[in-house]
Amino acid sequence: MNSIVALLTCYDSRLMNGDWVRIWNRIFGIIDGEVYFSGGRFISAVREIDPYFPDYNQFIEERRRAGRSTSRRDFFYDILRDLDAPRRAAVLNRIVDAIAGVQPDVAAEIRGVIAGGLGPVAEVPAAAWNADRLNGYLREIDGAIAAEQHERAVTLGYTCLEGFYKAFVVSKGGPPQMNEIGELSRWIRDHLKGNLPGYPDEVHNLINSVTHAIDRARNRFSEAHFAGEAGRWLAVYVRDLVNTQIRLLLTFM
Repeated sequence: MNSIVALLTCYDSRLMNGDWVRIWNRIFGIIDGEVYFSGGRFISAVREIDPYFPDYNQFIEERRRAGRSTSRRDFFYDILRDLDAPRRAAVLNRIVDAIAGVQPDVAAEIRGVIAGGLGPVAEVPAAAWNADRLNGYLREIDGAIAAEQHERAVTLGYTCLEGFYKAFVVSKGGPPQMNEIGELSRWIRDHLKGNLPGYPDEVHNLINSVTHAIDRARNRFSEAHFAGEAGRWLAVYVRDLVNTQIRLLLTFM
């Protein structure tokens, strides 16, 4: 269950070769079937991103006058090919959102590939404190990476991890007033040490190490230390760390 959206939204030479085409072929197979997109529905998605794009009737008439194919497969592809990378990515994300309503696992796989390849995926159980919001953050991280919003992806990762730590502490009857991520992390480490004494301290201490790394990454982005060179690799790494950390703690929740 991971994502396809990283390859689509890199605004570099990969979008000029066949990477996005392979992803599109995968998506078209879905929207030509169970999650059907008519020509009008597809163009409506495009117009959400580019409001000056011709409406369906105008577009089809232009194609006919030019002697070009009006089959959905052909003109969907032509529209995407002619969009610049950011708008192409935004349209594809709209389509994946629609797929998620019917085939959530497939949509998650598509987003994962687009947002940096396969990685660990966590799902906060509905009974957990603030579960809907936390799961929303986890999904938004991939979307931010796909849109090349690396700083936002790191911030979302931090926010999600802090929120999940709070949910974990609440579930274990910890201090309800505790909110700061470092303080929450230390409480969780000590809780696990007390309940899992046979495991190496280094394993428990990783909880704090990962937390500190994500906290520092978020702070450095906020302080503009990356000055425009914010790395996709870091956003993907933070995403994977957050998902891994949550998956670990779910075992003991």
